[in-house]
Amino acid sequence: MNHEQEHRRTGILLDAIDPATGQVIKVQLSHQRLQSVASRSKGQVLEAGYIVPEILQHPTAIFEGLTQEEDEDRRGVGWRCYCGAPSVSYRTDGTEQNPFPRQVYLVFVNHEGIAYNWRWERSDPEDNRLPENHKRRFKRKVL
Repeated sequence: MNHEQEHRRTGILLDAIDPATGQVIKVQLSHQRLQSVASRSKGQVLEAGYIVPEILQHPTAIFEGLTQEEDEDRRGVGWRCYCGAPSVSYRTDGTEQNPFPRQVYLVFVNHEGIAYNWRWERSDPEDNRLPENHKRRFKRKVL
């Protein structure tokens, strides 16, 4: 297998903010996860292509230490959750629309720098830039 094929199989590298240094780090979207998303809907593909990078680069908050099993990566230890309020959302057919009201977008990144999950969730009623129950779901807010 040549180098280009190996790179395509590993996934896509995206820029993300490291909350410890403020510097840009790389986060990978795995090839396997991208294939899974592509089989669901055009809207989910557009989320991966546009919303995930937006949240990784311009989060409203970053949390470390996941406390709920459903947030963990089945293949390793969950590490960070990037949270943000995207400028758009997408219908299943790929049509762009306004963001979902009272929701934020979460991107979960494991200890190896791989984004293993991303999704919309309800926002905190007291701060619509943060996810609901964030104080119980995460050990600490680092940004």
